[in-house]
Amino acid sequence: MAYLTIGELAKRASVNLETVRYYERRGLIVEPPRTKAGYRMYDESAVDDIRWIRQAQAIGFTLQEILYLKAMRDGAASSEAELRCHAQEKIAEIEKKIEQLQEMKSLLERAVSHSSESFATCPLLQTIKQGRASNE
Repeated sequence: MAYLTIGELAKRASVNLETVRYYERRGLIVEPPRTKAGYRMYDESAVDDIRWIRQAQAIGFTLQEILYLKAMRDGAASSEAELRCHAQEKIAEIEKKIEQLQEMKSLLERAVSHSSESFATCPLLQTIKQGRASNE
């Protein structure tokens, strides 16, 4: 079996060295055996693991959620009710994000349709000013 150094793994998985180390510390990838000189020696599956983690992040899963998904993927016991509950929570989170993005899109569309003379009264700028004033 061929082993990869951390540099080779990072390159093949298209991440930097610190990402590999971070995933290892968080338990997202298995800590590999080391050589007598202390070098990490990863097997080929680590490349797939990192790519899988990156794909999960790209579609909106947090690292904590990815740990949970990884445990399920690796055969950790979870009840069907628990899985269903987690899925429903994620659906609600996604729906909230969709609403926020639709609101942002609407504000941007209104801003674009405003003439340059009245840009100072643009709904987007007014919303930002109101938000800033309410946060102060």
